Amino acid sequence: MSRHRTIFRRPILLCVDFDETITVHDTTSLLFQLSSSSASTQQQLVTQYVDEVGEFIGSYETKWRQRELISSRSRTFDDAGLHEFLEGYAAVDLRSVQRVVECRALEGIRHQDLVKVASSVQVRSNYAETLALADDWKIISVNWNKKLVESVITQAGVVHEPTQIIANDMKADQQGVTTGEINVKVQSPMDKARWIDNVRSMYAATKPTVVYVGDSATDLLALLAADVGIWIAAANTAASSAKLLHQLVENYGIDLHPLMNCGSVGGRIHNDRPVLYTVTDWAQVQSILKSPF
Repeated sequence: MSRHRTIFRRPILLCVDFDETITVHDTTSLLFQLSSSSASTQQQLVTQYVDEVGEFIGSYETKWRQRELISSRSRTFDDAGLHEFLEGYAAVDLRSVQRVVECRALEGIRHQDLVKVASSVQVRSNYAETLALADDWKIISVNWNKKLVESVITQAGVVHEPTQIIANDMKADQQGVTTGEINVKVQSPMDKARWIDNVRSMYAATKPTVVYVGDSATDLLALLAADVGIWIAAANTAASSAKLLHQLVENYGIDLHPLMNCGSVGGRIHNDRPVLYTVTDWAQVQSILKSPF
């Protein structure tokens, strides 16, 4: 009599970022283009944000260089140091969001304009097919307009429920035109990590393997909170978002393993350091979804 061993596979809950993870470029500029605010106001907001972020990161780069003189790399994971940086980084971003709301820089956007501009958004190849391979999926995004996210993925043929997209949204008047106010649900790296915990609780009955895919420093705590964190890196690692994430990984003791070189992804910790997996495209992410954990 032959015996057949059944391999039980935990369901996969795939959580992903939107801007520069699903899309090729950040979509914030499109929202400004659609609004009725002046170009000078928008430029002032962008310039102030870039200057403040640059000043904040610059102060840490000095600390990181000093650390390199003592040790080329952090030997263990510096969780407290990482959180200190990300909380300060998020505070700079929050001040920027508050300025955008105060001057109503995103006022005057119509729903039909969002749907129309979504067709111009360049997306990464194979992302829609990858979402379809998961048992369930969520988009967790700091994007200011949930309707833009919905429109982009709908035009790619991705069928979804409203609850599958967790993002901020813009308040609108009775005619459906944005007022410039933002209903903030996801703003910081800490928010993203909390949403990972929240969705894990929602699926407590099935105990899925939570996989998170992201591209930037805002995704880092979510990448670490997931069972499997995947950094989808751009070919141009000099891009600001990729550069900062790489700096954080190097300076706070996080290991990077190319996903395609790994026989399995069972381990989240290696030599007391968290492990993140790197891919260059969505096709590589599919390999993990087709294999049992």
